[in-house]
Amino acid sequence: MPTLAAGNSAGPARRSPRGFTLVELLVTLLVMALLTGLAALALPQSGQESMQREAERLAALLDAAREQAADRGEPLAWAPGSDGYTFLQPSPRGWIPLDNPPLTARAWQWLDARETVPPSYLPRSNTPTVQAGDVAVRASGGASGLGASPSWLVFGTEPVSAPMAVTLHGDGRVITIASDGLAPFAVQSAR
Repeated sequence: MPTLAAGNSAGPARRSPRGFTLVELLVTLLVMALLTGLAALALPQSGQESMQREAERLAALLDAAREQAADRGEPLAWAPGSDGYTFLQPSPRGWIPLDNPPLTARAWQWLDARETVPPSYLPRSNTPTVQAGDVAVRASGGASGLGASPSWLVFGTEPVSAPMAVTLHGDGRVITIASDGLAPFAVQSAR
């Protein structure tokens, strides 16, 4: 029968209890952080966040429309409706939708449908306020006349215009996008 050499144990080798390595813990934390971030992006956003983002985007688009009207030498209009808004240009047949990115028809971000409005979207209202879901949209100022609806903002051909404002009122919050006619449109929020 074979004998064991000195220093060898008779049983199977014992391992000391082993914990997680630092790399394993870091990888686990990274995966958890990524999953949490994806879950947060998948959650529906509140109406207030959507209104704020829409106001900031609209301020940039209104600045672009004012600049483009001056460059083209013809008026442009911003026309809000219950589903979204569009930018319009005059034609012999009246106002027609502009198909010039970024000044194209868009849906309101806070509406649940999140559908796009057709490029031919031509909203008309007899009042300066339009109801878009739970949000009241009111435009004031700008050039007058030209067969525009009272709810539209009309940008004239001069780089300096009359003061203009768009007010979004809903969800207990009022957001105003305004310009004095010279400065860029700025967004202001109030409760």
